[in-house]
Amino acid sequence: MPIIDQSAGIIEGMSMDAYKANPAISASDLKNMQRSPAFAHMRRKAHSVSTAAQEWGTAIHTAILEPHTLGDRYPVDPESPKGGYPAGWRNTKEYKSEKFALLDRPGVVGLLTPDQHESLGWIQKRVAENKIGASLHDLTGIREGSFFAWDDEFDLWRKCRPDWYIEHAYMAVDVKSAADHRERPFARACINFGYHVTAAWYLDTMSMSGHSVDHYPFLVINSDAPHEVATYTLDEDSIEQGRFEYRKLLAEWKDCEQLGKWPAGSSEIKELRLPEYAINYHQERYDV
Repeated sequence: MPIIDQSAGIIEGMSMDAYKANPAISASDLKNMQRSPAFAHMRRKAHSVSTAAQEWGTAIHTAILEPHTLGDRYPVDPESPKGGYPAGWRNTKEYKSEKFALLDRPGVVGLLTPDQHESLGWIQKRVAENKIGASLHDLTGIREGSFFAWDDEFDLWRKCRPDWYIEHAYMAVDVKSAADHRERPFARACINFGYHVTAAWYLDTMSMSGHSVDHYPFLVINSDAPHEVATYTLDEDSIEQGRFEYRKLLAEWKDCEQLGKWPAGSSEIKELRLPEYAINYHQERYDV
């Protein structure tokens, strides 16, 4: 692990690029280990390209957490002189010139269509109707503060960057865009995307940094219209499961780091079984 010249605690105003460049271990590093150590090691060294879904999720975060910056960060994608985006418009020199001029402005993250800006307006309205969402901007909190802590047990630096830290309420709010905001689908999303691992990692890392957190609510926004909103917290067993999983991955990370080897896949031959719903041959009757 590279030496980090810093102390444990929170850094406000740290850019995302500076946060990502810091060599402390993040929850994302460990979740990448679930695919393979080689993948996790590669992702730390390579510049990752955001997907369209991730970029839309970032725009949602901005609309909710820093609404006053939305217009500056996400100008309107240039429309055709006749209005809208007819076929071929985005291939014209006029469009490309206007687009690059907008992207060249300081602080611009991306461009959004008028329809997308309208959707973000609806999302802001839905969040304002939610009990947690409505109170966010009335509470004194830190948006995307960067937390760093030294882990004595594993002998390494840890980091996390909660969306909204409300110190006097001992709360860290995690804003999530989801394909389905409802309880059961979002519980599955927690498993599929490791949100329980993230929650446990953040709770422990922030505590190690000297900032105790008792509450870790997810503010969940449906990605598609009408952009329903729901709020959830994970129960104690779910947090413990996330803690168990991240500690196992962290131990594997340390082993790889000490040995200087980051395995890619497995050389074993394993027997696979189809999902149970796909095995139905014994239920069929064949007439000979």
